[in-house]
Amino acid sequence: MATRKPRVTVLIVDDERGPRDSLRMLLASSYEVLTAGSGAQALDILRTTPVDVVTLDLNMPGIDGQTLMRTMHHECPHVEIIVITGCATIASAQEGIRNGICDYLQKPFDVVQVTAAVRRAVQRGSARRGLVAFLEELGAVVGRDRDTQRILTEIQRSQKMRGKLSGLLDAHGHLELAQVEKDADCTLQFLEVLAETIELNDSGMRGHARRVAFYAGMIADRMNLSLEEQERVRIAAFLHDLGKVGVPTDLMLRPSSLSAAERALVERHPVIGARMLAPLDLPGSIAEAIHHHHEWWDGSGYPDGIAGDEIPLISRIIGVADAFDAMSSDRPYRPALSRPVVVDELRRFTGRQFDPDIAKEFLAILETAVEDLDLTLLADASGGPAQAPPG
Repeated sequence: MATRKPRVTVLIVDDERGPRDSLRMLLASSYEVLTAGSGAQALDILRTTPVDVVTLDLNMPGIDGQTLMRTMHHECPHVEIIVITGCATIASAQEGIRNGICDYLQKPFDVVQVTAAVRRAVQRGSARRGLVAFLEELGAVVGRDRDTQRILTEIQRSQKMRGKLSGLLDAHGHLELAQVEKDADCTLQFLEVLAETIELNDSGMRGHARRVAFYAGMIADRMNLSLEEQERVRIAAFLHDLGKVGVPTDLMLRPSSLSAAERALVERHPVIGARMLAPLDLPGSIAEAIHHHHEWWDGSGYPDGIAGDEIPLISRIIGVADAFDAMSSDRPYRPALSRPVVVDELRRFTGRQFDPDIAKEFLAILETAVEDLDLTLLADASGGPAQAPPG
């Protein structure tokens, strides 16, 4: 006999009995409902009983709603909060946002509004648990739990990243983890947030994923690849450095040379990136392209040392686009190279590092571009991997 899934638990916190009882009767048919008449009583419950969603009033004696929110933010970050108050102000709404509330409603509350808010909170909590589980699995893949925590910390620090992740949670809150892993749009958006998070600590890397996706898309378009293949090129190019989540930040930022052991650790990132994508519902060619994007045409690259046409086509395209952006950007170990120097380097390594045909096509793009066209600015202004480059 199948085990029955436990009902979601909602804790109603309000010092007034009338609103407290009204909310309890409204929600009891769908959820396990607990009630608390004070902030202190609510904290006792939260510290001893699993709770999924809390509705709380702000104006309460003793531990007021604002204090309770701040405490919950630190002690119970997994619990979704809905504020239902009769003393709404801009300041209290801003405080609520800072503490990650899911909804902010005013009394007298509307039945439809409240039930919809609780449903959204439950969905958001489900999606959040799924994404946290994904990050924990990611930590197991890369073997560095503290890096998983670093990602969560960086997302928390960055308003842009928080906004993206919040939107993702809200848009896909109805998905359980298994469904999240099979939902291509949801997965891709989450990985985009992850890829951009990796760039936060390194000013030289900011925008790198987006620019490489843009340049790779230009090459794929010029080579007349199918629209489906062009899309896979852009996605793989955007996610090509995803595995750097498993590389210690200090190695990525170090201006001096690395030891052999440190270099070997850095060179694991294509393998890690491909492994991260393996259990997800994305085309296999994308993971394969990421795995091989540092292979060289002459076989002297990594991780597998394959050569020539053995290297997947998408990997060879990313290799040219990635090298161009790396040379054109400031890095901890050197400033950006001038365009003539970059072009000379591309030519010098054609047939060694780069597929000759792909390098030729990209050089043609550079040589036929309008002189005052700044490709870096153009790439920064473009959208993510799903946005087609100009024809």
